[in-house]
Amino acid sequence: MQYLRQELAKIDESWTVARFDSLPHVVHILTSKDRDAAAQFLKEQSDVVEEVVDEVVQTYHSGFNKAIQNYSQILKLFSDSTESISVLKVDLAEAKKHLSARNKQLHQLWYRSVTLRHIISLLDQIEGIAKVPSRIEELIAEKQFYAAVQLQVQSMLMLEREGLQTVGALQDVRSELTKLRGALFYKILEDLHAHLYNKGEY
Repeated sequence: MQYLRQELAKIDESWTVARFDSLPHVVHILTSKDRDAAAQFLKEQSDVVEEVVDEVVQTYHSGFNKAIQNYSQILKLFSDSTESISVLKVDLAEAKKHLSARNKQLHQLWYRSVTLRHIISLLDQIEGIAKVPSRIEELIAEKQFYAAVQLQVQSMLMLEREGLQTVGALQDVRSELTKLRGALFYKILEDLHAHLYNKGEY
């Protein structure tokens, strides 16, 4: 860069203006006493300019070339993206059209899926409650009265929930839980009496 600055310093300032006017230089050479010397000076100036330009081109040619290639690739990517977006817009419009046409059918299918999920949930609850009486009897036999009472109360509350009150298959379960409530009460009372009079197993 220092070499280029030195070479550029040799060039007359009149050659570096934005709007170069060649007429004064032509007149100067024609009116000069030593035309050959003036022409030789002009040739030296031209040689310096060419040398500087050649040096800049050789130094930055690969960078310029790579930048142009990258710019070309970026333009291609933008072009491809524009085309892809155009295709995507068309596909979205078609999808919206199809969805609008089948909106009613989709709504019916969604409502049916919600209903089926609700039915499956109720069936799972019914299956679980049906096993409660036997589980309570096991807890009573193991003298786990607190757990048995909790399970009995929670199950009775669940049977009163909306959707389970009208299930005929749960009437027997409800009746068994009511009986177990009484049996559980007297069993706890019996164990308390035994404990108070030192006849228990605690």
